[in-house]
Amino acid sequence: MLKVVALSLALSFWQSTSVAQAIETGSLQGAVRDENGKPVTGAAVKIRNVERGITVTVFSRGGNYGAPELFPGRSEVSAGMGGHAESAKAAVEIAPGKKTLLNLALKRSAPILTPADWIAQLPDDRDGVKQLIINRCVNCHGPVNFVSRRFDRLGWKKVVLDMGRIEEIGPPNYKSISDEEAMTARGEEAERITAYLTKHFGPDKAPGLNVPKAAAYRNTAGEPDVVITQFDIPTRTAIPHNLTVDPRGHIWFVERYGEKIGGLDPKTGGFKEFPIQAKVARSHGIVADSSGFVWWSESRGNHLGRLDSRTGAMKRTPLPQERSSPHTLFLASDGLIWMTQIRGNRIASFDPRTESFKEYAVPTKESRPYGIVVDSHNHVWFCEFTGDKIGRLDPATGAIREYAPPTRYSGPRRLALDRKENVWFTEYNTNRIARLDRDTGAIREWEIPTPDSGPYDIVVDHRGKIWFDEFTANKIVRFDPATAQFSEFPLPGLDSQVRKMAVDQAGAVWLSEYKNSRMVRVVERR
Repeated sequence: MLKVVALSLALSFWQSTSVAQAIETGSLQGAVRDENGKPVTGAAVKIRNVERGITVTVFSRGGNYGAPELFPGRSEVSAGMGGHAESAKAAVEIAPGKKTLLNLALKRSAPILTPADWIAQLPDDRDGVKQLIINRCVNCHGPVNFVSRRFDRLGWKKVVLDMGRIEEIGPPNYKSISDEEAMTARGEEAERITAYLTKHFGPDKAPGLNVPKAAAYRNTAGEPDVVITQFDIPTRTAIPHNLTVDPRGHIWFVERYGEKIGGLDPKTGGFKEFPIQAKVARSHGIVADSSGFVWWSESRGNHLGRLDSRTGAMKRTPLPQERSSPHTLFLASDGLIWMTQIRGNRIASFDPRTESFKEYAVPTKESRPYGIVVDSHNHVWFCEFTGDKIGRLDPATGAIREYAPPTRYSGPRRLALDRKENVWFTEYNTNRIARLDRDTGAIREWEIPTPDSGPYDIVVDHRGKIWFDEFTANKIVRFDPATAQFSEFPLPGLDSQVRKMAVDQAGAVWLSEYKNSRMVRVVERR
């Protein structure tokens, strides 16, 4: 049955283009010097507009920085070397139509530890369990979450079981699991993880943290050439998972814990938020079509939702089978909405014209289908995160073919098509990105410079460059297939946990900053 909810909202959700263009911007520029007065290259300079909640980050080049097109108003400026604590701060007023000068002097500062730094410190018993810990635990949070704690075997068993049911019951609460429930629960992976955590982080181990030496940040050769803009979502506990760009250039995103659908107009920095009419939806994937509809998946609510961006009306359609957990969405050229069902272990399509689903079972059991794209021949490509394969579905026949990467246990997470429709994908578990040749099925891999970086999502820009995020190392990366060169840029937010990326009509790369509830735009300076 189709549930229909109409919201009494104003029809004018976004400011008009003429109003947006009327906002006159200013700029900030100056010199960056170290403690010895020498010019600094690669310093991250952050300019935060206090009233609007918009932060622009630029990197110094040849000892100077320049930040154009800043919204006017009171701004807080801070600077530090990429991946290090900020050591220079100032307040400025950005005036419309004017250049403001501000020179900055940096002091020595400590590097900021990322989850990638902690991964290297985890004990390795050479039995594959450390990698299992990375695959199952670190893919959602950093190792510091368990390195800092001490439990006996029963305590760790409760924690492991609790982590496995978050999608079902909500926030973590291991104390609600009884001793009897924990002792009788069975599962090979849970037992192996519990034994590892008890051995290395049991009650007899020294309390506190053995803080590692920061190793995740390594300076990239050359001068950083990107501008990063962060837009604070009004609901600061939104926890945005996926995002998409509509044909007008507006950014739409799911607020996973805010239980809303959010929209951003980048020209004005203005947001609109639409509450989902469900007690617990846990929205995940999102796409926007050319008719003004925004579609989202509910991993816990087990629905596919639709928002009419012109009227605010919402519809929620239940999936055919319970506990399917619809995950990532992709809008095909023929209008079908494709999705992965991570718990149902299926690929499914939804036809908006008939409001009907069609489902296809993935051959590999418990493969956890994740990212998904559709090519010009209507072949559906998808990642099997725990199945360690790339799948291709031909809807005309229902046949699914699977491709295994050369490196075992690679953990393919998300994927994208280049201009030749070759499939690029991240290998989260083995710190690589890879390309599958659509004609031959051959797969080539490239190892990422930063170890244990956790490559998560991936997109291809208008020039054919590959962009991906390093989930555990907290970076955005550009890869040039022609030269095999990686350019890594530290993200301004701490532990951003980027889970989805998109490219807009102008070629800018957009990110959802999951941990800090922001939309983020990355633009190359040429």
